[in-house]
Amino acid sequence: MGWIPDWITNRSFPKGQKETPLAESIIVIDAGHGGVDSGALGIDQSHEEKKYTLRVSKAIQSKLDHSGAKVIMTRDNDSFIELAERPQIANRNHADAFISIHFDSSGENNAGTGDTTYYYHDNGSIELGKAINKQLINDVPLYNRGVKFANYQVLRDNKRPAILIEGGYINTDSDFKKLSSASYPKKVAKAVHQGLINFLSR
Repeated sequence: MGWIPDWITNRSFPKGQKETPLAESIIVIDAGHGGVDSGALGIDQSHEEKKYTLRVSKAIQSKLDHSGAKVIMTRDNDSFIELAERPQIANRNHADAFISIHFDSSGENNAGTGDTTYYYHDNGSIELGKAINKQLINDVPLYNRGVKFANYQVLRDNKRPAILIEGGYINTDSDFKKLSSASYPKKVAKAVHQGLINFLSR
């Protein structure tokens, strides 16, 4: 245990906070869509993906903040951020991990179910995906579709360990009931938090 003046770090930490691999790590959380880009729509066409990605992303931000991580949000309100800019935020800041939050949809209502974790590069992204997906299986009450390769721009243009989580199908009634619940963001945040600790401890 040691002490340093708080003006050196310009950060505050809860009393008694335990040191974890997350302390002082740089994590970029990307809330998918936003602004004019609504993302996928629910069955009644009134529930927009962008609302739920931001809701979950803010829960993750709060959880990681309390562990001492430096969290950078690609957006923290209902604003439009160019797709190409999102991975560059991680690249410029030399992020330890980039996590993009989305929700899936199928061509027909109630035709798909489950959450999926995607990666592109073999640069730590596969390990990051496996670490977080393992925790999603434990903490989130959805069918889990596993860790898969995907050619998404936010992953492809990312030089940092990066994954994209599709957190259930927004146009499937059973999935939407879970992902829109008050407890869902906290469950995903818990999974991401522990998954990051396991990934950074490897």
